[in-house]
Amino acid sequence: MNYFEQELRRIAGACSGIVNPVFAGRACYGELGGGNRVKLQFVTQGTHAKYEALQATVLNRSDGEVDSLLFRFSDTWGRKPVPNNPNFREGVIPYIWTYNGQSEWYAYRPNDADIKKLAAELGAYLGVFADRSMLPEKTRKQTGEKESVIKTIREAKQTPAPRTSAQARTKSGPDL
Repeated sequence: MNYFEQELRRIAGACSGIVNPVFAGRACYGELGGGNRVKLQFVTQGTHAKYEALQATVLNRSDGEVDSLLFRFSDTWGRKPVPNNPNFREGVIPYIWTYNGQSEWYAYRPNDADIKKLAAELGAYLGVFADRSMLPEKTRKQTGEKESVIKTIREAKQTPAPRTSAQARTKSGPDL
């Protein structure tokens, strides 16, 4: 297992929107349902061997790429402190770098809370493209309030509410 796969496993494991993740090389693929899949990979932002973001690409089996979004670590985590290091008094924006064939987080390794924050942002994005029936029960409960309102409106349109006695007594025409 390479370093990128190891870190993708941490993120995919924390993200409730990715079902049945599969890891291949430096990428993670997961099911979203409804013919949609997601591809996750670390990407550079113009500097060689400096991976500063996670790219999520939603793919459809028949239509190809549906959407893509870049999760920049600077946007998600901002600057992180590096204690007892005079070179980084103001902290550092986390990124993975590759040097002499070895990849690792530079100066700051994101902790579990950082990974959960990134996974929550990723899960919110993937939720737009996910088949709700494939999401874990916990996630469905979190989005259940919106679904129940929509479900109530749809059911109300299909089965009209019974008329109350006050509505039944309205006059249908002029009194003579």
